[in-house]
Amino acid sequence: MIRTFLFIFLLSSSLYSKEVCIINFNKEVCKEFNILNSVIIKSPLLKEDLSTKLNKSLKQIAFLKNSNLFLVNSKQPLIYSKELLKKEYIIYAQPNIAQTKNINFKKSQNITKKYNLKKIWKTTKGEGVNIAIIDDGFNLEHEDLKGVNILFSYDVDNKSLNTKPKVKLDTHGTQVAGMIFAQHNDIGINGIAPNSNFIAIRQTTNITSDTVLSFTVAQKIGADVINCSWNSPILLEPVYDVIKSLSKNIAIVISAGNDNKKILPYSTEASIDEVITVGATQKYSNYGDVVDFIIPSGVVTTKQSGTYGRFGGTSATAPIISGLLALKIAQGKTIAESIYELKKETNNSFIDGKIR
Repeated sequence: MIRTFLFIFLLSSSLYSKEVCIINFNKEVCKEFNILNSVIIKSPLLKEDLSTKLNKSLKQIAFLKNSNLFLVNSKQPLIYSKELLKKEYIIYAQPNIAQTKNINFKKSQNITKKYNLKKIWKTTKGEGVNIAIIDDGFNLEHEDLKGVNILFSYDVDNKSLNTKPKVKLDTHGTQVAGMIFAQHNDIGINGIAPNSNFIAIRQTTNITSDTVLSFTVAQKIGADVINCSWNSPILLEPVYDVIKSLSKNIAIVISAGNDNKKILPYSTEASIDEVITVGATQKYSNYGDVVDFIIPSGVVTTKQSGTYGRFGGTSATAPIISGLLALKIAQGKTIAESIYELKKETNNSFIDGKIR
């Protein structure tokens, strides 16, 4: 089953929920949103210039090509965002929203699929490639994750450098990380790209500004690949903008989702043309022309508890593709070349669950 959760440990004074209407992609969207006391602004102005015009202090949360995203506090975010939309130097203004987060996990019912990578591993195990995983906490004390090359760790929820699991639901990130980074140490499992560099980003909430920050951190640290084994109920414009901007130089891999539904335009992060959307051959997988890879799901991976267990859903297929792309990039291929070659290989070789 998909685990859908929303952490509401935020102060009640800074988060409220009611049926409201916001402007998203120039259309009015009415829903029961959880709104924080802040607004996200997109503007072509520099931070100092915008701060002066608004007479407010701002936080810059993303750098885009011809504009930037800023966060400003407001006790009346709905009213203030509508006021900002009237200003000629504001492209859009949207209340900062906390959504649920769809973790695309399913228990694996089948024996682990075998991906024959021994030939590639003789050449590379991902050396020099930086892979960011945006997920919940990571147990890097697991016997198969000790020795991983940690390039940077950041907990977006707590604004700290400690990405260890902190609540009972902090289980998903360790499972995803094991698929890519489990060390080849003759115990447990073998990760797909164990010698690549790990950028660990813990984000359990799905607050718009925090999601934007997660991608920005990954970019600033130098990610070549960003793995997201999750998606949101609604794709919000600030998240779309930062992903679209970063995908020009970074391979952003998103799980398709497990609702057995067609992925509609501008529906979730998986619908963005520029990302690499990964589905599963199982019937639960979401589908559509936007899906780039459809591969079998069901693996054994590391668990937060320090043990091993089966892991399935499109949560599991996304890191397979992230790891395989990292191996291609480590061989000197561009991102575009890596995607092209991998598509040819998976079309021909994943029928029986193996890469030859």
